[in-house]
Amino acid sequence: MKKKMVVFDIDGTLLGSKKNVPFSTLEALTRLKQQGHTLFVATGRSLLYAKPIIQLLGFQNYIVCNGAIGFIEHKQTFGSELAADDLFSLLDKFSQLEVDSVIVTLNQLHRVSSFDLKKMREAMSYVGGSLPPLHDKKEELVYQVLAFYDHTVEQKIEPHFSKFDFVRWHEAGVDIIPTGGSKAATILELAEQMGFVKEDIVSFGDGLNDREMLQASGIGVAMGNASREVKGCADMVTNTNDDNGIFNALKKLSLI
Repeated sequence: MKKKMVVFDIDGTLLGSKKNVPFSTLEALTRLKQQGHTLFVATGRSLLYAKPIIQLLGFQNYIVCNGAIGFIEHKQTFGSELAADDLFSLLDKFSQLEVDSVIVTLNQLHRVSSFDLKKMREAMSYVGGSLPPLHDKKEELVYQVLAFYDHTVEQKIEPHFSKFDFVRWHEAGVDIIPTGGSKAATILELAEQMGFVKEDIVSFGDGLNDREMLQASGIGVAMGNASREVKGCADMVTNTNDDNGIFNALKKLSLI
């Protein structure tokens, strides 16, 4: 069997609805490694918030910040930061609209404002995080911004910043990354670095930020808990993240 590059989202995919890792998923990952496949995490989470899951499950390869940073065997081999001038303009706009934001550097998160702590806290809890410290640091490279606003505010912000892509991951949470950046783009970049072609890639996801990844893979697998829109981007739909979805799909694909 030709070895595959198998890519997993974290929230809603590797993790169950209670933020646990199902036993069947642990078994599936173990079998994939035994078969010699290359495993990746691809998440919207920052490195800081992804690291506990990466370490728990023994991943050596991972893509964080919705594709802004990529690692092979724990070494950063890809990075795309936000342009400083455009970033400052964006943060000024947020201040005018009283939109809270968090800047994400390689190893840290810093909250810029405190307009609606409840909204931020609820969104951050979805990715296993708490409120980052309030500190407007601008001297470090910024790979991602987390902004906290709902759909009613989108048109006041997003059309005015062509250098950024806005990727919604929560009703009140949006990731901001460089234009053209995505999990999909970075997966293809790292696949090339490792000698894989598109047909070798199998990806698993459930969220709106997984749509391009599923479409860009040789086989894209949507979890049963994904929305209809996400399922429509996949080649295959499996069971939910609480019902052995990863294990069952890999068995059907004869990868374990």
